[in-house]
Amino acid sequence: MDPHSVAWIAGGYYALAVVSALVPWVNAEVLMLTAVPQAGSPARLALLVALVTLGQMTGKATMYWIARSAVRPQAPRLQQMIERWREPLVRRPHVAMGVMLLSATLGVPPFYIITLAAGALHVAFGRFLAVGIVGRLLHFAVLAFVPHLLWRNL
Repeated sequence: MDPHSVAWIAGGYYALAVVSALVPWVNAEVLMLTAVPQAGSPARLALLVALVTLGQMTGKATMYWIARSAVRPQAPRLQQMIERWREPLVRRPHVAMGVMLLSATLGVPPFYIITLAAGALHVAFGRFLAVGIVGRLLHFAVLAFVPHLLWRNL
């Protein structure tokens, strides 16, 4: 494969990963699985895993900041709910990080919802980003390399 084609494929995977982070019905897992036969080598597959991870986190960072700046609840009940969740996060931030890591890695609870909640609850952006990158990288690496190893051994 010529370098020009590799660049287009890489850019396409990154862009589609950004879209998949913003639009829930665009599935990043299916996107990642399509990379397995496309990659041709473990090094290229690792590059595509990294690009899908970065694309996902670019989109999630956008969602985070939108939620962080947009959520200014006027309804007292909604404000009370946000404050009720914010208090335990401030007291025990490691619990919040654990939930975010679980969500980013396994998708339970959905990372889409956790991203919006992290923004609305003003979770530290650096922590959100770091935990999200680690979790998404693990998620996509397993998703890509398990089929790659199986494919190679058939």
